[in-house]
Amino acid sequence: MKRIALIVLAGFLIGGCAVDQVSDFKKAEGAKNYAAIAGKKIDASCFADQQISDECAQLTEMQGRACMNLAQQETAPNAACPPPTDTARSHLQCAAQDFGAAVKGGGIAASDLNDETEMRARALYCGATLVSRADGLPNAREASRELDTLPANPQRDQLNAATQLYVANSDQLATSDRCAAAQAAVERANRGLQSNPPANIQQGLSDTRAHAISVAGQLNGCQIH
Repeated sequence: MKRIALIVLAGFLIGGCAVDQVSDFKKAEGAKNYAAIAGKKIDASCFADQQISDECAQLTEMQGRACMNLAQQETAPNAACPPPTDTARSHLQCAAQDFGAAVKGGGIAASDLNDETEMRARALYCGATLVSRADGLPNAREASRELDTLPANPQRDQLNAATQLYVANSDQLATSDRCAAAQAAVERANRGLQSNPPANIQQGLSDTRAHAISVAGQLNGCQIH
């Protein structure tokens, strides 16, 4: 009986701490003090393999946004990803983990859910570009799978084409896998180009498409349709 009471009490304490932390995070986010949010530890229970509480969902959403903002602050104008600094790696890992937990938790509006899934995919892809090809490949593939679940738009098509190009450039894979990825990169780039994208995204789509066609041309029997 005492054990049950202690467990219940612990649950109330954790819940109360989460509510207080949500309030602190909201104040910091309002002040754009992203470093304060990124530097805080969220209770490990918020990342358990189950539906998380509303408080945990809010915490992981806000920390994910903060970490992504910090990573983007290191990113050069018109660049897709930040340079390979320790802080960029850390912030991208934080964003991918937190957005994953927030999306898993449920209770998010559809438009926000799509945006957060896209940001998680970007964190996964950019994180992949900052590590070895062998280490980054699983995350690049996961990013592409997640992007394929979202309604298409030019920005998502550009990111998705880039993730597929990353796979196509992975020479440890079989030629057939690399060819399929190059074809997928071209298909997604073509779709984005047909949607009247802004000039900067159009240039990114065109460059990615040209690179994917070049990769396909170096693979035996790989045809771009």
